[in-house]
Amino acid sequence: MSAGHHFESPKKLSAEQVQSVRNELESVIASDALTGSKRCQDFLRLVVDHTLAGDLDELRERMIGVEMFHRPADYDTSNDAVVRVRATEVRKRLAQYYRETKVAPAVRIDLPPGSYVPEFHWSLPPSIDGATTKTSPRQAATPMSRRTSILLLIGAILGIGLIAILGSQYGRKRSSSNALRLSLGLPEGVNLQRNWHPFEQIALSPDGQMLAFAATDASGQSSLWLRTLSSPEAQRIAQTDGALLPFWSPDSEFVGFWAGAKLKKVPRSGGVPEIIYGVPEIAQGAWGPDGTILFAKPVNSPIFRVPATGGDAVPVTSLLPGQVSQMWVQFLPDGKHFMYLARTSLTSADPGAKVYVQSLAGGAPRMLLASQSRALAVPEYLLFAQDQNLFAQRMDWEALRQIGKPSLVTRNVAASPAYLGTSEFTASQNGVLIYGTAQGSSFDQFHWYARDGTVTGSFDPVIDFQQFTLSPDAKYLALNSFHQHATGSLWLVDLGTDTTTPLTIDPHAQSDPVWSPDSRYVAFNLLPNGGIDPPFLVEKIEIASQQAQRIYGDNEPHWVEEWSADGRFLLTHDTKTFSIIPVAGNSKPQALYSSSYIKDEFHLSPDGQLIAYGEIRAGRWEVFVASFPSFHNITQVSSAGGAQPRWRGDGRELFFLDLEGRMMSATIESRSAPKIGTPRQLFATGLTPDPTVNQYAVTADGRKFLVLEPRKGFNESYSVVLNWPATVK
Repeated sequence: MSAGHHFESPKKLSAEQVQSVRNELESVIASDALTGSKRCQDFLRLVVDHTLAGDLDELRERMIGVEMFHRPADYDTSNDAVVRVRATEVRKRLAQYYRETKVAPAVRIDLPPGSYVPEFHWSLPPSIDGATTKTSPRQAATPMSRRTSILLLIGAILGIGLIAILGSQYGRKRSSSNALRLSLGLPEGVNLQRNWHPFEQIALSPDGQMLAFAATDASGQSSLWLRTLSSPEAQRIAQTDGALLPFWSPDSEFVGFWAGAKLKKVPRSGGVPEIIYGVPEIAQGAWGPDGTILFAKPVNSPIFRVPATGGDAVPVTSLLPGQVSQMWVQFLPDGKHFMYLARTSLTSADPGAKVYVQSLAGGAPRMLLASQSRALAVPEYLLFAQDQNLFAQRMDWEALRQIGKPSLVTRNVAASPAYLGTSEFTASQNGVLIYGTAQGSSFDQFHWYARDGTVTGSFDPVIDFQQFTLSPDAKYLALNSFHQHATGSLWLVDLGTDTTTPLTIDPHAQSDPVWSPDSRYVAFNLLPNGGIDPPFLVEKIEIASQQAQRIYGDNEPHWVEEWSADGRFLLTHDTKTFSIIPVAGNSKPQALYSSSYIKDEFHLSPDGQLIAYGEIRAGRWEVFVASFPSFHNITQVSSAGGAQPRWRGDGRELFFLDLEGRMMSATIESRSAPKIGTPRQLFATGLTPDPTVNQYAVTADGRKFLVLEPRKGFNESYSVVLNWPATVK
């Protein structure tokens, strides 16, 4: 809560205060933060109006769903998240508005997490002199003491002067009572790796001098990067393609990471990475002082130990009854104990999520903290995030005992509980803290384009998601989202009514939705073990039924790509081998094409004579067309990189994205050897193409393009706090 405000319950409001709230409501609704979403405007107006009228009983999830979203009075709120997701978006937009407003308002409107009753925070008289007062409807206001000893400095680590500040901080003892806050920039064109596995990607060395992060450069290449905090330069480490989840050795001399189905390590000075252990699934590691490495896999797996020099891996934990994940393992400061986050559900809200501590020598786990987010152990403190606020809990690590109550370190720490409890913060063992914050909505935005690039319409999704497919009749979207499930769930958007509902009630992970030709069914992958371990199932579901039917399943992945135009079979692949699976009868997969090249995005022409797909050749994704089902006459369509091919409804035109995000078009004449016209640009989309994810759709007539574009104004930034314990003492 901002300094200089206090809370006033609605029952105490005078007529003048009520009018002030209404004036502020109109200002918020008319701002750039909310003008892009009428649903958010209507939602905020509804909850404020009911609060001012004293109708707090109406501000319950079911009542809002009935009144605003026209749900039936007995609708199942556990399976229809429309109110929850809209409230989350309203909170983000309110935060954006108050960050961007240049004049302090007389009253601030907040929507607290977990509540649909807004709070009104009033500016205090000048005589209060900056003290902060905050209350809730159940708690009296209490002043917060000012921390005058904290030096607050926000600046980019770009100039020599700031580097000198960092250098001087490293050169003196950490016993100073001052904390220094700085902003941390990444190299130009480099973004933290957030494609398909948005796991924690930053790791600060124990000595607090270097940051390791997995990032993608302007060419789309993901690698491990290292940066000394006292320097503006970051170094990409060679031979670390696809690196995820970096972690440090206790002496800060080596960085461990997962890449290419293996745990690896590399010296901080660079060199050839060494393999520690083969782990086909994504793995997160921790490095102990005796040379033991612990690693955790995201779903249905205990934690393992393996020597840093390589050797056999043995489990050091076991899943307790009801647990589905043990992740974010980390050693305690004594190096003899470790802790981890255990979850009983892969959904975003898991009341059973807890942080446990256990001895490396064995023994039963001990519950340390009830938390949705991972925790981090440093001398004297346990750091953890809750509701995007970062807290520090004073600890007696020898007795494994908490001392006093947690202290707030900072607010608005970027976090995604649906991703198994990730929160963007990291800390050294000597008082350096780095955390990420997000400004603006992270939800991407849909735009309808005409062929000439004119934007003909836009709308906001109410949940965050990675890819989508448009039904052949252009009435529905099927979305693949991580909003409620750590490894993916499917949602249905009715474009006519602007409603978003779960596609299926199955609690397991789902991915890769494709539509039947008549727009009645969606086929998809069902992943009982999160897509990491078998079985890998293929199912279909009729729209609005929420009850799926099994098509096929075995121990090998068959990622669904498309439903054939005649409705008889599904197109699937495992990144190297393309197969078809009959929808009815004998559903055993039939392999039609295999090569050593990585491939994706297979799409059959409407007449079933040609197939278009993307494939990596000479280190670059290109679009190809081949005869079907023989895969003869393979012809390259793109000339300088391309991805995500899509057919026009008559099969005479093929669309794709070039590597700059431009929408391209090539004419196609279907014959034994297809004749392909020279690709030409239609319009620029603003996308950074992902060759394995659906980022656009085209209507059958080839005249309208639905593009999912990153929202302008969203920004992630990273802050460095030197001697952070001074902020909580």
